[in-house]
Amino acid sequence: MKSPVVLVALLLLVAGCQVRPTSTDTFTHPSQIQHWRMDGKLGYRTANDGGSATFEWQQQPTRGDIRFSGPLGFGSAELRWDTGRAELITAREQYQARSPGELAWHLTGFWLPISALQYWARGLPWPGAPGEASYDDQEQLLTLDQLGWQLEFDRYEPVAGVSLPHRLKAQQNGNRFTLLIKEWAPGKP
Repeated sequence: MKSPVVLVALLLLVAGCQVRPTSTDTFTHPSQIQHWRMDGKLGYRTANDGGSATFEWQQQPTRGDIRFSGPLGFGSAELRWDTGRAELITAREQYQARSPGELAWHLTGFWLPISALQYWARGLPWPGAPGEASYDDQEQLLTLDQLGWQLEFDRYEPVAGVSLPHRLKAQQNGNRFTLLIKEWAPGKP
C-alpha cells in the first residue's frame, strides 16, 4: 500500500521540478520595476550602416548587462555597466568608458542613450531631461520627444500587473532604432 503512495509523491515531485518558476512580483506602475530580464531584438539604421541583433538585458537599479548576438559587425558583444564605469566586450576588442551610452557608439555608429533607454523600455520618460509626451486613455506612453529623439511606443502587454511596451521605435537626425521586446521578466534577480 505504501508503494503507490510513494510513487505518486515522487511523480508529483519530479513534475514540480519541471515547471519553470514564475515571478510572483506584481506592480502598480512601471516605475516600480527596478530589476528585470528582457529578451528581444534591436535593429538600427544610420545614413551609412544598419544592422540588428538579438539581446538579453539584465537590469538592477545601478548596474546592467546587455548581451547581443547577431550581425552587429561584431558577431556577439556584451555591454555592462555600474555606477561611473562601463565596459563593452566584443570578439575583437574591449572598450571602457564612464557610461554605457558612450560605448554603444561602437555597436551602432550613433549615440544610443542607454541611461534613458532604461526608462523608455518601461514606457516612461527619462527623468534626466525634459521631454514632450503624449499618452493614451490608459495612461500608456504613446509618443515622446526627448534628448532629440522622437519615440513611438506600442504593442503594450500586461506583465506583472502593469502594461509594458513590447515595441519602441526611435529616430534622431537620420538615425533610427527599433527595440522589439519578446519577453519581459520584471522582479528581483
